[in-house]
Amino acid sequence: MNKTFKEVLIIVSLACLLGLVYNIFSDKPLPLIPKDKVNLFVSDSVLFGGLQKNTVRVKDSNLVIKDTSIKIKNDTNIIKKDTTKYTKSNDGIKLVTYKQVVKLLGRPDVIFIDARNPDNYNKAHIGKAINIYPYEDGEAHIGKIASLDREKTYVVYCDGGTCDLSHDIIRIMLSLGFQRVFLFPGGWEEWLKNHQF
Repeated sequence: MNKTFKEVLIIVSLACLLGLVYNIFSDKPLPLIPKDKVNLFVSDSVLFGGLQKNTVRVKDSNLVIKDTSIKIKNDTNIIKKDTTKYTKSNDGIKLVTYKQVVKLLGRPDVIFIDARNPDNYNKAHIGKAINIYPYEDGEAHIGKIASLDREKTYVVYCDGGTCDLSHDIIRIMLSLGFQRVFLFPGGWEEWLKNHQF
C-alpha cells in the first residue's frame, strides 16, 4: 500500500511539472496567480465625440474633415492626429458599458454585431443587430465583415463572460482597417439581466 501511494504521488508530481512546463511555453499561458480582471471602458466624450457630425475646414483649402479626433495646428495647413487614445482592455480592444450601449442603440451611424451562433441570434438579439458568427462554414464571416461600411461605428457582443466570439470578430475587423469598433463585454448575458421580457 505504501509503495502504491509513492507511485501515485510521483505520477501526480510529474503531471503537475509537465503541465507547468507546457503552460510556460504556451502561446497564451495561464497565470499561476490569478489576477482580478479589470475592464477599462471608453469615456462618453471619446465615444460620442467621434459620432458628432461636426466638420472642420482647413484654412485656404477645400479639404473638409468629418472626424473630431483631427486637430488643426494653429493657422497653418498642417493636420495632426490627436494623440488621445481610447481606453482599451488587456488585449487592446476598446470597451463600452451597458449604459453606453443603451445610448448607442437606435443610432443610424451605429451597427451592432451579434457574434453568437445563428440559432441563438434568431431567438433574440440586441436591437437591429446583424449576425456574424466567426465559425461559419468556410470564410463567409470574413466576406460579411469586408462588405461593411468602414465609416460606421460598430459594437460587437456575444454571450458575455468568457465568450471570445466577439473578440475574434473584432480582431478581424481591426486587421481589415476598421477604426471605430467597440466590444460590449457584458454581452447578451448583461443585456438579458437588465431587460427582462
